[in-house]
Amino acid sequence: MKFKAKPIEEILTEDLEYSEFDVDAEGYIHGWYVDGYIVGAVLEANSEYISLENWCPVDMDTLKEVEKNE
Repeated sequence: MKFKAKPIEEILTEDLEYSEFDVDAEGYIHGWYVDGYIVGAVLEANSEYISLENWCPVDMDTLKEVEKNE
C-alpha cells in the first residue's frame, strides 16, 4: 500500500529536486510510509542492513493513503 505526504518544512525544494521523488502539483511525495518517512524502493537488503533508494521525513498531518488508480 502506497502513501503520499508533504515533506516537513525543513526540507528545501532544491533537496527534493536532487532526490528520486516525484513531487505532484499539490506538493506531495509518493512512496511507502515507514515511521515518519516516505521511502522509495529497496536497493539492497540483508540480515544486517537495508539500503533504500530515497527517504524523506514528512508532515504527519498531510499523510494520506494513495488510491489504487492515482
